[in-house]
Amino acid sequence: MLDLACGKGRHAHFLNQQGYQVVGLDLAPESIALAQQAFSNEQLHFDVHDMRNLYKANYFDYIFNFFTSFGYFKNTADNSRTLHAIHQGLKKEGYLVIDFMNAQKVIANLVPAETKTLDNINFEITRAVEDGIIVKRIAVNDAALDAPLHFEERVQALQRSDFEQLLAANGFAIKQLWGNYQLQNFNAATSDRLIIFAQKVSH
Repeated sequence: MLDLACGKGRHAHFLNQQGYQVVGLDLAPESIALAQQAFSNEQLHFDVHDMRNLYKANYFDYIFNFFTSFGYFKNTADNSRTLHAIHQGLKKEGYLVIDFMNAQKVIANLVPAETKTLDNINFEITRAVEDGIIVKRIAVNDAALDAPLHFEERVQALQRSDFEQLLAANGFAIKQLWGNYQLQNFNAATSDRLIIFAQKVSH
């Protein structure tokens, strides 16, 4: 099993605890270092890797991409590049699970602006959809700082139809869609998540 964009390794660790051989890959060296220190064993390995590139060909039975770890590329062509690499990495008839936000519901319920205060530090948060990208900006105001700190997160607002097209174009057939972690059926208006269970169907 491969946990692709594994972060600090908690999902990879859980899968390994169920008795599976697991590899966790992430682009962030700091996260991989923490995962290796906390969880590595003979059946669980971690490596720094860019998901747009093939890691090992025809190697994995399952590849998981959890918690909206897809769609952060500036170039949307990298979506296909990633799925092509995943396709190459799976064994014949292997499975892919993508756990993504339900972008349709997120956009419908977007809170344009809010301020949160934690330990006397103000966090000014704004959200918007810009050219198909959900953009979250955070300004951190603290009396100890000379000037506010600014952070920005951008993720593509990919919806069911986008994934259907991308997966079909890269040799996958969708077997099941779920709308939450209780594996209830997906509903575009009400589901919190878009969880896709797909199978490699072409070489």
